[in-house]
Amino acid sequence: MRRFLKAIFLLMIPVLLIVGAVRVVTFPWFPAWEYRRATFPAAPLPAGERSRLARECIIFLNAPRDIERLAGLRLPDGAAAFNERELHHMSDVKEVYDALSVAALVALVLVVSAGGVLQRRGSGAEVWGALSSGALMTLSALSLLGMLMWLSWDDFFVGLHRLLFPAGSWLFQYTDTLIRLFPMRFWQDAGLAVVGVIAVLAFTLALVGRMMQRRVAG
Repeated sequence: MRRFLKAIFLLMIPVLLIVGAVRVVTFPWFPAWEYRRATFPAAPLPAGERSRLARECIIFLNAPRDIERLAGLRLPDGAAAFNERELHHMSDVKEVYDALSVAALVALVLVVSAGGVLQRRGSGAEVWGALSSGALMTLSALSLLGMLMWLSWDDFFVGLHRLLFPAGSWLFQYTDTLIRLFPMRFWQDAGLAVVGVIAVLAFTLALVGRMMQRRVAG
């Protein structure tokens, strides 16, 4: 029974840390920070307009589904900001984003439940040890992921999109608004940010978990 409960930590802690890191990056602060960087690719959009549209995309992901919010956006010349293909893709992205949120919630419930059972069995030290082990598992997976991203970012990016979205639905023209808002450089930086956040969270949890395990065990 204890092995099963500890296995829950090993499998669910990575889910919590990965989704948590993704959500940290998926807020308006990140595109705003990117656009302020001198090395970030320019776009044929006024800086304020670019920031406004990116912020609307982020809000769409974090709010209840409302594709009409994006469909109603306009460019400075009065044209629709996003075409039907872009709107369809954003709807797909929202589905994936919501699914990740649900997965994280389920993972949290399982971890709390498993921790509660271990605690009631007088295994408080094992709870902290399991948290630390889950964090170390995350760091191991992160090492492999980071190596893949470093060796071939293009293969990683294409493979991830093929896994998550219908074939070809995520391909756009360079003149499309989504590409102007979120060029490849944006996703490279976002990937680095997510990896960095996961690494910090996992290392901290692994260290604190191990220290608390020793303290509780006496």
